[in-house]
Amino acid sequence: MRVLRTDIELPSSRGFKMQCSHFEPLETARVWRQMPCVIYMHGNSSCRLEALELVDNFLSSNITLFCFDFPGCGQSEGEFISLGWFERDDVACIVEHLRTHRHVSTIGLWGRSMGAVTALLHGDRDPSIGGMVLDSPFSNLRTLCDELAASHSKVPKF
Repeated sequence: MRVLRTDIELPSSRGFKMQCSHFEPLETARVWRQMPCVIYMHGNSSCRLEALELVDNFLSSNITLFCFDFPGCGQSEGEFISLGWFERDDVACIVEHLRTHRHVSTIGLWGRSMGAVTALLHGDRDPSIGGMVLDSPFSNLRTLCDELAASHSKVPKF
């Protein structure tokens, strides 16, 4: 299947430029004008390249794929991430953009690690999300911070 990749720059909730990619079938190969879309959210210290292996699977199922670099990751602006807290607002900006400008119907979320936590935090506020795939979300932010600090420095525990 031939794929159309549209690169988009969107403002985040905090004003940073997010670099995004939307993968769709060519206009002549679209089954419907409005197609379902999955937003893929990468893990900590990663980027939207994680989603590339999913493109063929989704498009062959008539589902478009939207991926992006969280602010502070990949090619997006920003220096820091908040492990999901502010990133949930960035996902809200993306959902609004997709519904307004990109011819999507149902929206699903797929997150890995920090992206999975972001999906949970956004999904709690947005009942319109059709479904979620949550790969390895962390369950306790304090424990995660302790583990990250212990593995990267000699910072004392909280």
